[in-house]
Amino acid sequence: MISLSSWFGDLNRPVDIYCERTSPAWNAEPLNAISNFAFFVAAWAAWRLQRQRPNVPYQTQINILCTMIAVVGAGSLTFHTIATRWAEWADVIPILIFMILYLWLILTAFFSWPGWLKLVATIVFFAATFFLESDAFEKFLWGGAMYLPTLVFLMGAGIAIWRQDEEAGKAFFGAAALFVLSFTARTLDMPLCGTLPIGTHYSWHFLNAAVLFLLVRTVILHAPERAKLSTDRAQSTVRGAFGERRL
Repeated sequence: MISLSSWFGDLNRPVDIYCERTSPAWNAEPLNAISNFAFFVAAWAAWRLQRQRPNVPYQTQINILCTMIAVVGAGSLTFHTIATRWAEWADVIPILIFMILYLWLILTAFFSWPGWLKLVATIVFFAATFFLESDAFEKFLWGGAMYLPTLVFLMGAGIAIWRQDEEAGKAFFGAAALFVLSFTARTLDMPLCGTLPIGTHYSWHFLNAAVLFLLVRTVILHAPERAKLSTDRAQSTVRGAFGERRL
């Protein structure tokens, strides 16, 4: 049984799980730290796209997601400089919040799930991610086990959306495929450390920032069309049941 301390433990305990870090110094991971500015660029790009091509029905949710991308960057920057257990949570929690909000939005905008079912899906996703973040899985995939539920969600949702709306599916599945690449870069950081001293974790930041932008972009550009498609289908059903009135 995993105890509470296996998640939190000593919050001031140094964390060294990346190839680039060779000391406890705050500047021991320059590439891993600087690469986090990609999240701020992604947040700005998503916000700018929403301003240019506003998605009115989901405007509030999209603005929150844009803000969360920037918070993800700030949390990750904190972790890759301070590198303690509490800083790791400052990195993990914003990512988890972003994915929970995005999961809820996708299930609303593209699948029209009822509230209770979205709540169940969100709880399952949170529980699986939080469970895999415990210290018991720290060595599994070099600390990346917590991203497995996200990978499952992105792949599953991408396929489902593709079947219903090809254009939206292409956009979403493209983001999911890029996440596979970014997750691979993160996972290979320690295995390649012997031959590549700088590691590959910074690539995860660049690629994952692009993933978050593409995920938000998919909602901005394609959720309105999806909503229109659902309305058209509903109207077609009504016309089929009652006949179309003609003047």
